[in-house]
Order: sequence, then C-alpha cells, then structure tokens
Amino acid sequence: MPLRYVDPNKTRGRVYRASVRFGRSRIGQFVARHVARHTDPHLFRLTGGRVNMGAIINAPLVSTGAKSGLPRVVQLTYFHDGPDVILLASNYGGTRHPQWFHNLKANPDCEFGEQRFAAAEVTDPDEYARLFALAERVYAGYDDYRAKTAPANRRIPIFRLRPR
Repeated sequence: MPLRYVDPNKTRGRVYRASVRFGRSRIGQFVARHVARHTDPHLFRLTGGRVNMGAIINAPLVSTGAKSGLPRVVQLTYFHDGPDVILLASNYGGTRHPQWFHNLKANPDCEFGEQRFAAAEVTDPDEYARLFALAERVYAGYDDYRAKTAPANRRIPIFRLRPR
C-alpha cells in the first residue's frame, strides 16, 4: 500500500485539532512516548497504514544502525513537500537528537512506510524555516519542542526523504 500523502496545507477538522491539543498536553506526551510508539507500528502493519492511535499520521522508518549496522524501526510523524517526505528529529523536545538521526546521517538509504528513500538533512536556512513552518501546520507541538530544545542550544534537524 502506498504511503498516505500528508498535505501540510490541508484544512484540518475538529477531530484533528482535538488530537493535536491532546498530543500537546502532559498526558498526551506521556501516551505518545510510552504507549503510541509501541502500538502504532503494529496498527500500521495490520491496517496498511490506514489507522494509528491518533489523528496525526505516522509511519515506520526503517534505518540502518549507525554503530550496529542492524535494521532499526521507529514510528514517526511526517508530511510531504511535493513527492518528498519530510521528517523532524524533534525527540519530543529532548536535549539530544534521536537515535534515528544518527542512523540516517551514517546510512541515508532507508525505508519509510514500506517505500525506499534516500535521506538528506536540510541545511539551507531558508528551506529549513519554510519546512519548519509547514511542520507546525501538521502538528503545532513542534513549536513546543523547539522551545524545549532552545536552552540546550539544540536545533531540531529536518530530513528530506527522496523516493528511490
């Protein structure tokens, strides 16, 4: 099944907005970190990507471990910029980059939503700003994460996945 197209400019309804409000709450963050990250990969496989725990669309990233060389899987929120998939390495606003960031830097060939991609970090400041603004349209919580990373002087990396 093809990866669901997530248009960051799409007008979203009440259920989506309620899901975002919940996701930004303290309990929503707990559920995302400790429950959804374990259940969403199974729901993705069982339903072919049609169902996940919230209204915010996510899919599994399969990358190659930077140190181990073994396949690593993590469920991530995403959106599209044309044919490319955009991922933010927010790590829930943590002070360090998520492990998958290091995996993609070391091994850019990956699979996302059961499709093959080549990953590249977005380094151009104007492109970064444009994509971050689009990301906030998909999930307003990215602004919360940016505020949390500021004291640690961590800039949330953005990756562009190009189809292969």
